[in-house]
Amino acid sequence: MQKLFLFLMLLLLAGIIYARRDVWYPKLEGIGTRYQTIRQNDGTLAEGNFPLTVSGGIDYETADMNGSLVILSDANFYIYGLDGNLRESRQHAYANAMMEVAGKKALIYESSGNQFRVESKSKTLYTKELDEQIVFARLSSNGNVAVVTTSQLCACTIRVYDENGQEIYSRDCVDRVSDLAFNPKGNGCSIVLLTVQDGQILSTVRSFLFDSKGEQWTSEPLNTFCISLSVTDSGVFLMGDTRCAFYDNAGQQTGMYAYTGTLVGGSSENGKAALLFENETKRRSSLVLLDSVGADPRQIDFDTVVKNVHVMDENAYVLTKVGMETYSFDGTQKSSVEVSDSYDDFLQIDKYLFLFGYDKIDRMDFAN
Repeated sequence: MQKLFLFLMLLLLAGIIYARRDVWYPKLEGIGTRYQTIRQNDGTLAEGNFPLTVSGGIDYETADMNGSLVILSDANFYIYGLDGNLRESRQHAYANAMMEVAGKKALIYESSGNQFRVESKSKTLYTKELDEQIVFARLSSNGNVAVVTTSQLCACTIRVYDENGQEIYSRDCVDRVSDLAFNPKGNGCSIVLLTVQDGQILSTVRSFLFDSKGEQWTSEPLNTFCISLSVTDSGVFLMGDTRCAFYDNAGQQTGMYAYTGTLVGGSSENGKAALLFENETKRRSSLVLLDSVGADPRQIDFDTVVKNVHVMDENAYVLTKVGMETYSFDGTQKSSVEVSDSYDDFLQIDKYLFLFGYDKIDRMDFAN
């Protein structure tokens, strides 16, 4: 009788759980991958623990944080050594997390949310919760953080925090800010303001220091929609959707390039820029190399699909459907190696090239 009673109780409990499956199933769905979305393989490769496996088809961001590979997933912030060993794993609760890395620190913020945090290799340095929604945020090499937020009184507001999380600067903007870039010292920045005139979108660069209320300079409007902005010791580079331009430290335009094809990617570093164009009709890609010193643009045509380009160490690294190629800015090819078609992006750290695919991260030796 006791066994029969126990069996009936278990049967009743199973019936109740099944009847309420619509309540508890969404809470458990994906729990096996939500907090372990990136894991190491069994270590059978000759070196390290690669490939790292990305499960569930999640979106992830990667960056080089002072010689370590950092990965931001939908629920975690990971720090890996170059050997593929996991050094740190920290959870976050941001619905739409974005990452910026500079030097020894990483900034993680919630796009369209109101929270951000600054991480080091050893710990979370500080967290902030704002009253307004975050449009985007940037991190400087000295640890300053600039956050562009929505505003009820104007188009947006810029707030800058020091390495301890104390607000050191604020600015209201009547026009939309499409991008912001710190200067090399981190004590000032340049922003791009978008305006519309006669049905055309104009991008204007303004530069200012945090210890001054006025502006250092304002550029002439450029007839393009700014995609990204970068600042170096020699000046500013603005990459738009139809053209790009170099500016000196006084805001004077020193060079401009109008596109003849459809821009699908680009990268810039230290006054050099590499732009990737695609001809859908001919199914061909081309790479245009630009230098702020005024040299003529160099164009390199490819018979295969080009997936991505990055400027690193004064060279342009190009990932195609069949391989990885490196070019100097005079157009000379410096190296080439075959890679699988399964990778969409890459990052070089030290002597290694990390290749990022839909569900895996690989590493290979790569020297110019």
